[in-house]
Amino acid sequence: MNNLNKDFLNERVQKLLSILPKSRNKDPISTANAILENNLYTIPPFGLRDYSQGVNWTAKESRSFLRLLHALTPLGCLTEAFERTGNIKYLIKGLEVILDWSTSNSYSENMKTMAFHDETTALRLQYILRFYLVGHPHIHSTDQKKLLEIMAFTSSLLAKESFHSTNTNHGMFQDIALLQYSYYKNDEEKKELALSRLLNYFEHVFTTEGVHKEHSPAYHLLVSNNLKKTVDFIKDINFNLSNTLNEIFLKTEEYATFILKPDSSLPPLGDTESKPIKETGLMGLYQGESFLYSSSKGRNGNPPEESCKVFKESGYAIFRDNWLKKEKATYVLFNAAYHVNYHKHSDDLGLFIYANGDLISEAGPNGYNYSDPLTQYAYSSYAHNTLIVDGVGLERTDGQYDKVFIEDYVIADDYAEVTGINERYEDVTHNRNVSFMKRDQVIQVKDTVISEKRHNYKLLWHVAVGVDVHLRDHMVELFRGSEKVAEIEFVAEVPFKVSKCAGQKEPMVKGWMFSKMENAVPSTVLEVEFEGNTCEFETIFRLSEFKIQTPIPPFCLEAEFSSMRNVRYYFQEAKNEKLKDQLVIIFSSLTEKNKFRYNYIRTLENLHVNKLFILDDFGDQGAYYLGRNKDFSIETTVNSLIQYFQRKHKIYNENITMVGSSKGGYAAIYFGLKNYVGNVIAGAPQSNLGHFLINQAKHPNIASYISGRAEKADQVYLDELLYKVIQQPSDVSPFIKIMVGSKDHHLKNHVEPLVAALQERKFEVSLKIEQGIDHEGLKDHFPKYLLEAIVSRLGIEYKVPEIKSSNISYSNSLLNIMCDVSGDQLNFAYYIYKDKEVIEKIMYGPKSTTTYYVKEPGVYQVRVFVRDQFGNKVTQYTDELVINKLEDIK
Repeated sequence: MNNLNKDFLNERVQKLLSILPKSRNKDPISTANAILENNLYTIPPFGLRDYSQGVNWTAKESRSFLRLLHALTPLGCLTEAFERTGNIKYLIKGLEVILDWSTSNSYSENMKTMAFHDETTALRLQYILRFYLVGHPHIHSTDQKKLLEIMAFTSSLLAKESFHSTNTNHGMFQDIALLQYSYYKNDEEKKELALSRLLNYFEHVFTTEGVHKEHSPAYHLLVSNNLKKTVDFIKDINFNLSNTLNEIFLKTEEYATFILKPDSSLPPLGDTESKPIKETGLMGLYQGESFLYSSSKGRNGNPPEESCKVFKESGYAIFRDNWLKKEKATYVLFNAAYHVNYHKHSDDLGLFIYANGDLISEAGPNGYNYSDPLTQYAYSSYAHNTLIVDGVGLERTDGQYDKVFIEDYVIADDYAEVTGINERYEDVTHNRNVSFMKRDQVIQVKDTVISEKRHNYKLLWHVAVGVDVHLRDHMVELFRGSEKVAEIEFVAEVPFKVSKCAGQKEPMVKGWMFSKMENAVPSTVLEVEFEGNTCEFETIFRLSEFKIQTPIPPFCLEAEFSSMRNVRYYFQEAKNEKLKDQLVIIFSSLTEKNKFRYNYIRTLENLHVNKLFILDDFGDQGAYYLGRNKDFSIETTVNSLIQYFQRKHKIYNENITMVGSSKGGYAAIYFGLKNYVGNVIAGAPQSNLGHFLINQAKHPNIASYISGRAEKADQVYLDELLYKVIQQPSDVSPFIKIMVGSKDHHLKNHVEPLVAALQERKFEVSLKIEQGIDHEGLKDHFPKYLLEAIVSRLGIEYKVPEIKSSNISYSNSLLNIMCDVSGDQLNFAYYIYKDKEVIEKIMYGPKSTTTYYVKEPGVYQVRVFVRDQFGNKVTQYTDELVINKLEDIK
């Protein structure tokens, strides 16, 4: 491996060299050459630093960087480069670095800086010791003496009780470095001190379940690895102690096996970066079959017999649906304990969900620069999936170790449940119950907050980077690309509001994750806000069998406007320069529960004005664009959205046309009157809203959402909303056009009273009653009325092809398709249906007739498409034709 003569290296030195730290860079020689030739220092993960003017030991850098700089980690590259090449220049440069640090950093002056940070000091001793062991035969005796003096002083410092970080991993590093140095110097007193401290630490820092208490999985592995090294190192120093420590080590494997996510990476809890275990260099830490399976994503070893595991004393519940699903498994991690202060985050009762990839994650660590706002955020409750009380999270550390714990749990074949308690808030107890239904792929979280005082509460949920968030009031859809992967439903008796943000720095930091330390990436955080004394709140995560069936990702179509609430919309800018000063606003009609859609996109597709389609996806069936519990927050946001597009496109109120049918018709009139727009076109709108929702249509869910309840008083309140708006001055009235069917119950119950009230107040209103049409027929007749009304009111030259008739006939095994249409320069397309399924598509061409060869009997129908030279399109279905057998027509 090298050209260096190692005859001088005795067995003790060889043993030390096998465990002392080496280069942190993959290519130590090229890194050492950069230091040697250009004073360019590469310190992973912080990259390159130019020290051509000398190393700036007091530079204003992060604590994480200064820790590695003052530990003299670049010395590892120079030492290893010398080992490999025998080039004495590397030793000369290394000695220069050590002496420069020593003369620049005196303990008396810098004792409270990173120069003499507890762990940094230990690490520096190890790097200098390795450098000395490898290079001292080639170093002048005077310089050897200086190195020995530096190491002796450092070892004495590590031995001092006042300098020792007792019962922390930093103290462990101090004692390991002290043990290695005293072993080399054959200093029995310091060696026994180091061994005694290490025994006390390892017995203290692991629970009886074998879990590291610092609640940071990376440190469980790191400390377990150092425990294993200590076991191996002291076998011939203290055999009995080695056996005692090995018993502790053997217990650590089970947690290490279960804590790894299905993709074999570490969850970002505490000061743990979320990275694959193979990048930690610790895949070989354990040799058990279960750990091999977990750490290799199922490629090696065998899966554990249990899929779920609760470490009650240690404060972890880890649920997995099936080990055999490997990377596609579902993994739920719950954290409920507070044992020690080191590496502690304010993540009490935090939850992490992985389902074929991270779904609900946490921010992870940003490093140790505690003055950095992003680092402060990373430690705070705002970076975790937990509870905020009155806008304030928990202190990172407060010594209340007995106030966070797992109270109970149940594990069954297809079900797992755990309950955790957090009593660290002054007068609020937070109880969180997490249950995982494996077969249904549902995670249910029940949060109970208990207090004698009224508080503002927020529950936070951090969505993993790479997952798109579609917020629908009390429902949230999560997408990876075009695939919907999860659905979140919020349920509570108390009023609540859900909002989201990402990448916010002012007025406070929110919505960030750290792919690695000091690398902030914007991510979406959901905030669920409610108020009360004692409150119960339920959050349901569905990974399949979704309530909301979204055929395509909504992001392909719509955008979101955030103000008092989040309103989704779809905007089409005017293609006709003459119509850029016109805006048509379209409100959605009532739909089935959890099925929200825009209306009249196709009807108006050839109308080249500005069009703003606004979605009402609040509650489980809409909120008439008003608000929740009489707060009118939705109305306020909708008006802000409208004003935004008015200002952006310089559109006057009189050039706005508001349209909609049924619920959308109510909204068009409501907002049209309030905003004094130019035109309102409504199809069979409700007007007595409470009567309709509570008595007629039996939608108490909508009434309760808007007004708080669905009782008589609420009916009166809702009935009066629109009629109070009609009391406004009418001298600048919009022109209101209303269409309703003669058989529609809306005519007597809603439209006629509304028209009478409008006329009495002198608003401009016209009513058209379509004979023989009921409310269901609105969908067939209102689109044509709407288009004609808009064209008429705006004076638009609008000519589209008109299909007068289309029909099909059958003869000689051919389906004959004919279309009678008016217009010039037309193209035709045809969809052939058999038994209501499309079996053939004939693309656009110039022929108004065509044929299709019939291969088998069935019920046939054709949809005819006609397109003109300007792209205007119309379509029509033919009647059905039943062919029982070939050449036979029924």
